[in-house]
Parts: sequence; structure tokens; C-alpha cells
Amino acid sequence: DGSLVSTTDFGSVVQVWDLRSGKSACSFLGHAKRVLCTEFSPNGFQLATAGDDGTIKVWDLRQRKQYASIPAHSRLVTQIKFAHDVYGQNGEFLTSCSFDGTGKVWSTRNWKLLSTLRGHEGKVMGVDILDGVDSGIVTCGYDKTMKVWR
Repeated sequence: DGSLVSTTDFGSVVQVWDLRSGKSACSFLGHAKRVLCTEFSPNGFQLATAGDDGTIKVWDLRQRKQYASIPAHSRLVTQIKFAHDVYGQNGEFLTSCSFDGTGKVWSTRNWKLLSTLRGHEGKVMGVDILDGVDSGIVTCGYDKTMKVWR
């Protein structure tokens, strides 16, 4: 409902804050290195985190514990993004991109890899979801290119 926000101290600690009270709702510790990005699931019950250790961790906000750990990339993860109503499916996958030169698509049902997006020359810096008629995935790289994946 937009009442929670997540922060990281660029250490391995992720803090979830309740904006209504201004107080910490919970914190998560589990990454081996810095956490660089966080993303709430569309249903609001999970938080995905990723960073320098190349893993994506998914946290259950209701039970306040780690739900899944994905050995996602061989280098640091630059961004993660849940799908919001893409292909008519709400939150059915999670996308990630990395300094390893790839973007990846993960199933949120079993956290298995669905697709690896290769094509950038070097680091992939960002990923986003295209909604609607022209749905797909967009990545941007350190090579100064943007790629659309359908």
C-alpha cells in the first residue's frame, strides 16, 4: 500500500521502514557484501535484495525471514525489478542485471532461471519492464546501448 520503504547502508544490512510511524519495521542481514538494490514484490509481501556478492535474496515481510537465495550472477548485481502486470501476469517474474554483462529473468514461483539476456559489451547497468501492447524487457549497458528484449 506504499507505507513501507527499504534502505541499505551499503553494508550488508537492509532496513524496512514504516512511513506511517517513521520507525523501523524490520531489518535483514544475509548478504556477504554490500547490498546495492532492493525491490518490493507487486503483492507487497516480499522484498528482493541484491548487490556485490552476486546473489539475489528474497525476504518474506510477514514472517520477517529469508524466503529464497538465488546465486544469480558472477559479479555484482546492479538492479532488480519485479514484473508488474507483464504478459497478463502480476509479479510472475523478477529481472536482474549485472556487471557480468547479462540480464536475467527469474520465475517467482520457484526462483529458477527462465532466460539469460546477452548482447551488451560489458557491464549491464539497468533493467526495466515494458508494459502494455509492446511488453518486454529493456536493459541499458556501460557500452552506451539500450536493448529491448521481447
